Amino acid sequence: MSEVSTDTPRTTKRTAIESVQEELKRRILNFELMPGDRLHVDNLRREFDVSTATMREALSRLMTDTLVTSERQRGFQVRELSHEDFRNISEARKIVETGALRVSLSNRDDDWEGDLFAAYHKLKLVEDRIFTQGDMTLAAEWHRRNSDFHDCLVRNCDNAWLTGFRHQLHEHSNRYLRLALMKNLKQRDVRKEHAEIFDSAIKGEIDHCAALVEQHIEASVADVARYLPQTESEFASLRNLRPEQTAPVPE
Repeated sequence: MSEVSTDTPRTTKRTAIESVQEELKRRILNFELMPGDRLHVDNLRREFDVSTATMREALSRLMTDTLVTSERQRGFQVRELSHEDFRNISEARKIVETGALRVSLSNRDDDWEGDLFAAYHKLKLVEDRIFTQGDMTLAAEWHRRNSDFHDCLVRNCDNAWLTGFRHQLHEHSNRYLRLALMKNLKQRDVRKEHAEIFDSAIKGEIDHCAALVEQHIEASVADVARYLPQTESEFASLRNLRPEQTAPVPE
């Protein structure tokens, strides 16, 4: 009896921490909480109806995810964005992404090839509608299909460390890209880039495909340098935009 009563509270508390962590993470990645926003423990624990200890643990985990920072006397806040940080993320992405891609292409099979054909075709359909018709209502769908295409490219990577790091880097990279391009709908046409990546992957051209993916990532650095908000007023002007209003951005 004593073992049951001891384990139950720990399980409940762990679930509460994870729930709070995931919700705050969602808000940060979708800019409901903007870079630099203060995260008041007392206010948040009342909103989520959890203990102070639970809220502090959730915020500490978000620090591990590098989405939240903490300073003495200032408490927790949403991690700030900078061009240098995005450059560092992109350099790491080139290493991890191409590493996972090389492993995946080395393990390609018929099922993977069929799935890649389908993922690319679906992406191309929505890209053609956006770039030829200017239909920005499809932006959210583009984000999903773009992610599906890039995920499919590396799906046969059986190195869990590479795929785990890749996922984390993608979350941080997409946070920059979506914010930088929220109010800039005329972006580069990425259809040619995706077509070349797809073609080289299907042909099994590992070195060429890896080089194309590196170029694809590098081109995004210039986009962010051009459009990332610089001032508090520029960040504030984005607060009323919803994530689905974000323009298509490359991976």
